[in-house]
Amino acid sequence: MLRAASAAARRGISFSPGRQARSLLHSAALGYLYARLSAHLASSPSASVTEELDRWLSERRPLSEQQLVVCVRRLRKFTHNKHALQLMDWMEAHGANLHDGLHAIRLDLVSKLNGIQAAEEYFWSLPDIFRSERTYSSLLNSYAEHRMADKGLELYANMKAMNIVSNIMVYNNLMSLYLKTGQPEKITTTFWEMQENGIQPNNFSYYLLTERYLMMNDMESAEKVLKELQMVKKVPWSLYTTIANNYIKLQQFDKAELTLKKAEEVMDKSEISPWHYLLSLYASSGNLSEVNRIWKSLKAAFKKCSNRSYLVMLLALKKLDDFDSLQQIFQEWESSHERYDMRIPNVIIQAYLDKGMIDEAEAMRQRAMAEGHSGAKTFYLFVEFYLEKTKINEALEVWRDAKSMVNTHNFVPAKEVVNRFLKHFEDLKDADGMEMFCECLRKLDCLDTEAFEALVRTFVSAGRTNPSIAQWVLASYLQETHLSINSPISQLGSGKNN
Repeated sequence: MLRAASAAARRGISFSPGRQARSLLHSAALGYLYARLSAHLASSPSASVTEELDRWLSERRPLSEQQLVVCVRRLRKFTHNKHALQLMDWMEAHGANLHDGLHAIRLDLVSKLNGIQAAEEYFWSLPDIFRSERTYSSLLNSYAEHRMADKGLELYANMKAMNIVSNIMVYNNLMSLYLKTGQPEKITTTFWEMQENGIQPNNFSYYLLTERYLMMNDMESAEKVLKELQMVKKVPWSLYTTIANNYIKLQQFDKAELTLKKAEEVMDKSEISPWHYLLSLYASSGNLSEVNRIWKSLKAAFKKCSNRSYLVMLLALKKLDDFDSLQQIFQEWESSHERYDMRIPNVIIQAYLDKGMIDEAEAMRQRAMAEGHSGAKTFYLFVEFYLEKTKINEALEVWRDAKSMVNTHNFVPAKEVVNRFLKHFEDLKDADGMEMFCECLRKLDCLDTEAFEALVRTFVSAGRTNPSIAQWVLASYLQETHLSINSPISQLGSGKNN
């Protein structure tokens, strides 16, 4: 349990492992803590779990390690990895005794957030007692995630030498390593070896074996695995959707629909993820009637639809080109959402642009800007659309609005997008356009050497020897790059041709 008991007592908190802590696990308090954390994190992209946990303690509410561990697991389940790691750091700072299983979880989070080198450093910093099969297996999984075959296989060989390969997770992580590093043919051998060693495969083992056959374009063997699994245990919905997705790729839509119906039969109706998969896969198979049916069932299963659900449904309708329903569902979201999510209007903006409804798309952009909701995705949708349509004046107008559209601190536009504009103006020898574009970059504080040199080349090739941009850009450029005023590039500003 958490240490520093005297300090806890002063705050009126019980960290006792007795009846109170155990009962909390089965009470509404556990769900309430996670709900509080979720609501706090949803309030701001920069929110931290530590703020809400400190507030919880200040309210003299009881708290146990079990509660915190369950919250960590739930945060990981919904890929809130940064906040899960924050919570684990907070636990340790408040005296929690992390066992090897929790260290394994923490190692995985470190790997995802800070990279494999940080994960390795964390692993080797652990006391010997915590470098167990669990933590070794977690490091093996990290090597798989980072597609590092050599290091992963070396680690597995060391684990075999230490006789710590008795866990299903070890074999699953090894098979995952083979799958992600382009060695699917080795999965079958590992699967048989695992069974020979008396370790029964779980659902994820069968998923990896199925993926092995699908990667090798062996649909017949994948179907055989599914049939064999159906005879011995309940097939998880995710395996059905994996098979269905492959049927869709092969345009075997009747088989895909039958398989998706099987997924719907076995899935937990209170879990949102399978509903989203069904919407997306039915859309990919071109089945509008099933998309609409699943949407109605989803809404009946949940009291309130999340932003994520609306986003998945809108993307499905966009893929099916059901424009009327797309607008209708969007209006429904607008009238009912609790938290604004710009990803949803972006789907409508993209649909408008695809249909050439520029006025409608621009109206939505302007409204989002006025309300402070637009972002980088909205910016890219418009600049790329206008560039493709060679509507350069309109594209430059979007660039001028960049700071208003993107609330991210020190926003730097993607290099490939900047380069496309630079190439466009340079190829056309459009000195005026290049000058205006570089002015936009300067206002974003991202006018770099490459952009300025493209500006110079464009002015020279256009025969422009005294650009108005030269004085204010050149002074800044020379200062930043420490070039001599007599350097060749500086002569553009003095009216000399190169």
